[in-house]
Amino acid sequence: MEAFKEINEFEGVIGCIDGSHIGILPPREHPNSYVNRKGFHSVLLQGVWDNRKLFTHVYVGEPGSIHDSRLFEKSDLFESIESGEYEFPNNAHILVDSAYKLSDYMMVGFKNNNNLTNRQKNFNAKLSQVRVCIENTFGLLKGRFRRIKFLETVRMDLICLLVFSACLLHNICVLNGDGIDDLIDVNQEVEEERDQNEENEFIFVNTRQNQPAIAKRLRIMSELQID
Repeated sequence: MEAFKEINEFEGVIGCIDGSHIGILPPREHPNSYVNRKGFHSVLLQGVWDNRKLFTHVYVGEPGSIHDSRLFEKSDLFESIESGEYEFPNNAHILVDSAYKLSDYMMVGFKNNNNLTNRQKNFNAKLSQVRVCIENTFGLLKGRFRRIKFLETVRMDLICLLVFSACLLHNICVLNGDGIDDLIDVNQEVEEERDQNEENEFIFVNTRQNQPAIAKRLRIMSELQID
């Protein structure tokens, strides 16, 4: 939390979460459900990472057609949070993009309706600034282990094992200072990842607003200094 706060004083952050597509061959069962928005077959990798670009949680294997918010709700992480098994110390939270719902433990930016206040714009900018610092984690993962860009097998158990193993090995490499900046074009990998997820925004209909989460976001917004 302290490391994230040093970036721009955005408090309470213990990580960021996002989803990424892993290209695969058409599965034998229900192949159409694995076709994503970009038109190719994939499984989804959901990752949570910290300020060092280490994966702290990984969930993989859901069909590429489902939305990131639905992916999160199907994950064991969501189940652990809802049951109280996974706790957020000191009222902490993870940062997410507009594909997710605002909650006590998920901070999402204000929807841009062309009528945002300066403080709301400042909140969005600082949230994005924190995420940008580590958003290339998926790009680094696929740059280091290029095979997981496309897995030529229809065995879902092997697909999940290979992707999970790559995430684990990524952590080991980071912890041992094994960089790859000189071996791959990191910026290109990141741009490919952004292009893959550029249509991920989802508009939620607020039938029941989370008032504590709204109040928490407003408090953080009011405490952030406008640059």
